[in-house]
Amino acid sequence: MTSRPLPVILSLPHGGLATPAEVVANLAIDATTIYNECDLWVDQLYDFAHADLAGFVPDGYTAGTIATVSLPMARVLIDANRDPNTLSNPDGPVKTQTSYGQPIYQQAIDEVTQQQLLDKYWQPYHQTLEAVRHKQAEKAKLLLDCHNMAQHSPAAYDFPGAARPFICLANLGDQQGEPLSQMGWTTCSAELLRESGRIAETLFADLALLEPVAGENVPIVALNWPFVGGYIIERYSQATLTRPQIPTIMIEVNRGLFVGDQRTDTPIKPPNLAQIAKIRQRLYQWAAQVAMLLSER
Repeated sequence: MTSRPLPVILSLPHGGLATPAEVVANLAIDATTIYNECDLWVDQLYDFAHADLAGFVPDGYTAGTIATVSLPMARVLIDANRDPNTLSNPDGPVKTQTSYGQPIYQQAIDEVTQQQLLDKYWQPYHQTLEAVRHKQAEKAKLLLDCHNMAQHSPAAYDFPGAARPFICLANLGDQQGEPLSQMGWTTCSAELLRESGRIAETLFADLALLEPVAGENVPIVALNWPFVGGYIIERYSQATLTRPQIPTIMIEVNRGLFVGDQRTDTPIKPPNLAQIAKIRQRLYQWAAQVAMLLSER
């Protein structure tokens, strides 16, 4: 039997640290803020072709996945996981406020400039992801929108200050993976999300936060909390005339496992390669087991 990569598409919209040249002179935030707003080292966490995964590759498969799409621009500036029609939202696709409520620009940027940034940086990400979805329509069994999150919820987000789980899995549903009443559908079945959660619970149970807070009860896995998912899983889970429906899950990994308990001013540090390797191995095993579930159906 011919070996093949996992039948999984990876979307990595938030791992970049680059700043668009058009706005660099107008920034009111510095490199430290950009660092703390980023899904740090996401390219390493989800590097499923890494040599250290050789012992975890399922029989009949090779390392890697059928496609990975990433965005180099900093998430605090260009957010590919936001609806393009929400430019007036400070936390929209071209942000004007950080997740801690700080203004991003010295002088407010107008909607014309926001639209230009959207067209130049946001649109190419989605054009690429759309092309991948179309090209891999017959092979792909799963689309993963891959993220990581601060240990505690930032001040301008839902549940400010709340301790977050090691892993959040989302399908736009409730905390059992079932459809929310206002949505009426999810990006994968509740059964699949719950089984994915059970797999993650087993794989990540032996890890620990680098800077735990006394008295906090932190779950290993939560479904659709603190996030239910965003624009990417909503858009790309759906069938169109040129691509079939595909089970789609957003996964968030707690940065407390490999960075620490960040705030907006946490000093920049190099990646903790040892911790990242531990998480990468578990993420790959998790993705492989979920993909195998889908391949058997």
